[in-house]
Amino acid sequence: MRGVVVGGGHMGALHARKLRARADVELVGVVDPRDLGPGVPQLEAVPDRVDFAVIAVPTAQHVAVALPLAERGVALLIEKPVAPSVEEVDRLEGFDRLSVNHIERYNPALSALPEGFRPRYVRAERLAPWGPRGTDVDVVLDLMVHDLDLVLALDGGEVVELRAVGVPVRSPGVDIAEVWLETSTGLVATLTASRVSRSPTRTLRLVGPEGYYSLDLGRRTAARVRYQEGELDAEAVPVDRRDALEAIQGDFLAAVRGEGAFPVPLAAGRAAVELASRVTAATTARLG
Repeated sequence: MRGVVVGGGHMGALHARKLRARADVELVGVVDPRDLGPGVPQLEAVPDRVDFAVIAVPTAQHVAVALPLAERGVALLIEKPVAPSVEEVDRLEGFDRLSVNHIERYNPALSALPEGFRPRYVRAERLAPWGPRGTDVDVVLDLMVHDLDLVLALDGGEVVELRAVGVPVRSPGVDIAEVWLETSTGLVATLTASRVSRSPTRTLRLVGPEGYYSLDLGRRTAARVRYQEGELDAEAVPVDRRDALEAIQGDFLAAVRGEGAFPVPLAAGRAAVELASRVTAATTARLG
């Protein structure tokens, strides 16, 4: 299959390196919209005969880049979040040959969870030092959206109650945010995200009826604590050693060949953006 990466930044380079290593892909180009002039990126540099494209430009440009390619029938893998707003996402409605790169769904630490595991409480912390990448959106769409998507994927219910607080630190938008939410199934989740922390942290604790799992998404490790008499000893749980980006690219390419469903369809990407927008609105209301 012939493909192209649109985006010359960090994620674009990662995608390109992984795709070049695949025997089933001919990467025919990496297009950096910054080289194509100001305004909405012009995509004449994308070859006519491509089967798929990876969209790894800044979030605000996702739909402007994706839409003309989707109209040409090109299958798309779009970096998360799929767009900065629900209104932008809906411009892609009707194009079903696409997937959103919610890569944390493929984090090896999640393989420690038994099939069908339904947590009753989730505690997530996602902290990162300040850096220029991703600052075209607030920390909710930049970082927290990963955990919002995981909650929605693990639970399957709708968010019925939500309270959030957030503050700007180094950008006009929110740089630190915390949200408490409850779903229609009774799941309660508390999520914290910061992009002005001194050191990176990506942890997830999932509490079920018989015990809980403590996942380190950064180190890709997992531990389980069973509820029983005596001390609550943690035991390490084996996890897959797969590369998350290679895995999601593999499932996406299989879907392009017609061998399966697209791994994270537009509806799932839209749900994550919609929930992130609700969190941002709640933080903004508190800021006054």
